[in-house]
Amino acid sequence: MARVPLYQQAETELLRRITSGEWPAGMRIGNEFELAEEFGVSQGTMRRALISVEAKGHLNRKPGRGTVVAEPEPAMPSAPPDLRRLFLPDATPLPLEPFRARLDLRDPVDAEREFFSGRVQALSRTLKSGGERIALEVILIDAGLVPAMDEDQPVEFLPLLHALDLPTATLEDRLHAEVTSMGDSVALACDRHTGLLCLTRIARDSAAKVLAVQILRMTEPASYRTLPA
Repeated sequence: MARVPLYQQAETELLRRITSGEWPAGMRIGNEFELAEEFGVSQGTMRRALISVEAKGHLNRKPGRGTVVAEPEPAMPSAPPDLRRLFLPDATPLPLEPFRARLDLRDPVDAEREFFSGRVQALSRTLKSGGERIALEVILIDAGLVPAMDEDQPVEFLPLLHALDLPTATLEDRLHAEVTSMGDSVALACDRHTGLLCLTRIARDSAAKVLAVQILRMTEPASYRTLPA
């Protein structure tokens, strides 16, 4: 069996003392000379271990203060389980795939101002299901949180938020009905005044700030229900 390098052994012991609370946050630990002597390793070995533990966020090494155990970072809120789904009439999940996409950096308009006051990244997509154009989607994201993104994003809302590192704590869903405008009917290749099922999903962080909004308008008859937890 391969022997564990000394710096890794020292790193493991440093982490044990920190995570166990033996070295609480804010405690100033010995310098690398003192720790090297205590751990029975060379100064270079201890320096390497300290650099590694610092890079993992467990130590702060500051001139004049020495090495201090760092405050633990608050845990990122995990997104709620996405139990709400769209289904086809035969009770199978509604599959969606991107057909066309356009990304704009702009100010919110009309009803979007309920959610955002500043600039937003607006990802507009036409979605297909079974080879047919079935839905128009707009995803709005606070441009201050995601100053740059691209059009190639996951179709599912929560995976998209995760890919953009947006710490979603709650999701709110709103449903209503509309009919297509002339522009909508052209984009969806359907008759004018076709009925639309409209789903608005609002993602908020743990402080209830709106991070992103998905507006999905679908022509295909679909049911919307909650799955069992």
